[in-house]
Amino acid sequence: MIGKTINYDKKYLDNSPLWGKSILDNDIKRYLKLLKGKTVLDLGIGEGQNSITLSELGYNITGVDCSKKALNICKNKSSNIKLVESDIRNFNIEQNKYDFIMSRCALHFLHKNDIYNIIKNIKNNLKQNGLVYISVFSTDDPSLKFKIRTPDFDTLENNVFHKVSDNTYSSYFSKKEILELFSDFNTILISDEYSMDLGHGNPHYHAIIKYIGQKKLSI
Repeated sequence: MIGKTINYDKKYLDNSPLWGKSILDNDIKRYLKLLKGKTVLDLGIGEGQNSITLSELGYNITGVDCSKKALNICKNKSSNIKLVESDIRNFNIEQNKYDFIMSRCALHFLHKNDIYNIIKNIKNNLKQNGLVYISVFSTDDPSLKFKIRTPDFDTLENNVFHKVSDNTYSSYFSKKEILELFSDFNTILISDEYSMDLGHGNPHYHAIIKYIGQKKLSI
């Protein structure tokens, strides 16, 4: 593992939500009918933005996050989700257990080498015909240019940034790169879009790549 994870417990100063309401992503909702089962793993579940609604729809959720305070918020909203306090880089995904593995806006706060290992872990252990959903910062995200000109960030190769003051990393992706990482999956959705973040701080935009893919059956 490279560097530390962001200390989100410090951000939850009053144990209140940072990310707004728990609303199921429309792209996930659109493709739920492709799932063959109801066992879901959410890597970086946070407050349970997508998983709480999925749990209410009858899905069996395991959520992993390194923030105890975020997990407590999630638990207070829903008692039906199995919550695991762990760095997602260390989490061992049980083979052939999960029909759907997702990681929404969490991976890009890590070094790309760690992200590649997590994606390999997902791909190797997801059920055959299972779905994967990830969303990550695009190279068009405004924060990339901010980090290039900010002294506290070292600009590394492959659109990776090191924040010197707390030894954390952030990474940015192109659609081509995501498609190459999942070249052995059937691509269901790949999008590159801007979205307004109203969940924390002043309103601001992010450029996000969303990917949904299906693991091919072994022959």
